[in-house]
Amino acid sequence: MRQKVGNYLLDVSKLIFAGVVLSSILGFEDVPKLLVLMLGSLATLITALVGFSLEKEG
Repeated sequence: MRQKVGNYLLDVSKLIFAGVVLSSILGFEDVPKLLVLMLGSLATLITALVGFSLEKEG
């Protein structure tokens, strides 16, 4: 079960990363680009690390 959750979190981290890349390319003016990059990178890093740790335990 933990391995499936780990795989899910790794997929979520990929989607977050893709969203950050797309939002920086499209350049929405409502939100500062630096804030999106920082928060997106942090969320990607956290979900990937938790996913890897759960996958390793399973």
